[in-house]
Amino acid sequence: MGDIAGALKAEIARVSRKEIKAAVKQIAKTNASLRKTVVDLKRRLLQLEKDNKRLRGRKSGEPAAKPEVSSDESKGARLTSKGIRSLRKKLGLGRPDFARLVGTSAQTVYTWERKEGALKLRGNARAAILSVRDLGVREAKKRLAGAD
Repeated sequence: MGDIAGALKAEIARVSRKEIKAAVKQIAKTNASLRKTVVDLKRRLLQLEKDNKRLRGRKSGEPAAKPEVSSDESKGARLTSKGIRSLRKKLGLGRPDFARLVGTSAQTVYTWERKEGALKLRGNARAAILSVRDLGVREAKKRLAGAD
């Protein structure tokens, strides 16, 4: 009699495992499919973020207006952090707006304003600052409005 009870118990366990395995198999398939989808979406998201960063960098790196400064004037001008700061204050602009006006980032303007002595700026940045020097407050605001 004990042998029948053990056999019955073993058979019930076997059938139960078989049923559970069949039920879990479909869930495992769905789970694997969802994991593949998540991996694909993450890959696409990374690519889109990379493209967005590249496009954003391209936009902020372009000057708002083409600077019109002769090379003689550009070479003779002495730019200092104090001069940049006073020019920005004269125009009544914050760092982000001034940066858009000269075609750089706000962090770059911050760095320029904190450096000691004369600034060694390259061609486009130097020309952009020199072209902004002669602007008034209204003209600067018009250029910013046109840049948007």
